[in-house]
Amino acid sequence: MDSWNLRTFRNDLSIFIKLIRDKGVTGDFSDLDTLLSEIENKDLIEYNLENIMFHINGRIKGTIPNDLNYCAIHLNHMLMSNKTLKVNLDPLHKYVFDILISSFKKKTSTEKAYCSSWHHDRHPDTNNVKYTHPTFHFQFGGRKMELIDDEMSVLSCPRLPHPPMDIFLGFHFILSNYYSKKQYSFVNSLLLDYDYQQIIKRAQERLWSPYFKAFDSTNTHQDFTMNNLFPLYIG
Repeated sequence: MDSWNLRTFRNDLSIFIKLIRDKGVTGDFSDLDTLLSEIENKDLIEYNLENIMFHINGRIKGTIPNDLNYCAIHLNHMLMSNKTLKVNLDPLHKYVFDILISSFKKKTSTEKAYCSSWHHDRHPDTNNVKYTHPTFHFQFGGRKMELIDDEMSVLSCPRLPHPPMDIFLGFHFILSNYYSKKQYSFVNSLLLDYDYQQIIKRAQERLWSPYFKAFDSTNTHQDFTMNNLFPLYIG
């Protein structure tokens, strides 16, 4: 479990903060500075980030209504690893990953916000459920979506399997899915940056390698099993 080394994570966080600042990624990421100072006093990787905010000045392709020209993406992310890490058990004790997208016609706080949201959930008990429920999954909707246009319907299903993410993989996900590479040059600049690539690779080793090994016939993981991660599969 070397990938969970706290010193490595702390060093990666320090480099990552400098990278997104130097590259000019648009948003308010001051919570990362707070985390960097707080994690010095921790014994394991754990944090609760409630105010990470990405700013996109322009329309995201496919947005409806099509005259929404400014977007704020709020990331609420909690990750707490287990005190005792074992190679054949889920390394996470608590996990929250919520994305709230607020789109506006103009960049002003007085404008009406058009909202959309995704919730990446961890559901440890996949047996006692009414519908297909992968352990880690994306789900569209949430409390912010309860009051919607009377001609629309937002369902809590389906739940889409997706591996867990830490703060580095979370940034990587949002930058890759919401920022236009043509409009924002820092996206490709980051993706091609050696330090950025190494930080993402270490994060992948931390959380994605054990997840995807569930699809290997030799897998012996007790939590990351094919049935838990992709219950639609019939062997």
